[in-house]
Amino acid sequence: MKHILLILILLFTSIASSQEEISHPTFSDFAQFEVSIPLQGNKNRGDQFPDGTSNNNWFLPDGVNANFGYGIHYKNVIGLSANTGIGMKLSDKLVIAPIFANLRIMPKVGEETRLGIDLGLGQSFALGRGNLQGTFKRAKLNLESDGRQLFIEFVSYGINFNNTNQQSISIGIALVSF
Repeated sequence: MKHILLILILLFTSIASSQEEISHPTFSDFAQFEVSIPLQGNKNRGDQFPDGTSNNNWFLPDGVNANFGYGIHYKNVIGLSANTGIGMKLSDKLVIAPIFANLRIMPKVGEETRLGIDLGLGQSFALGRGNLQGTFKRAKLNLESDGRQLFIEFVSYGINFNNTNQQSISIGIALVSF
């Protein structure tokens, strides 16, 4: 009887342990499309319009940017992607095409909400301006929920044009597909 009881206990413990699931790190691909509007300071802030109203805007739109990226991620928290796009700075009549790698760090701050940063580094090319190119650098602060992002982006194109280093601050939206 003791032997049968010992065999039954051994059998039940081995069945229970065999039902244990082991989770392995999962890597998966993702795509991201983003559109943003670069802003510039309003040089005419405080001026009066002919109708008597005043110009109180701190910032004015200065073009439009669009980027697309494809890469891999680990549980939507950290990712690495290859990106390209096009950016316009209307005040300088400049069109720039960046090609860059992007590191995405997006920890959860709520049940379905993530707050994080994207860091990008690569090369930028001014289109229609000869051999004008530079080192592209970007930092982007993101608020993400259900694959949609709101962000603010700081970009340095690494291009010296009209005696100024071309940079921009943008606000935008993005769609991320996991």
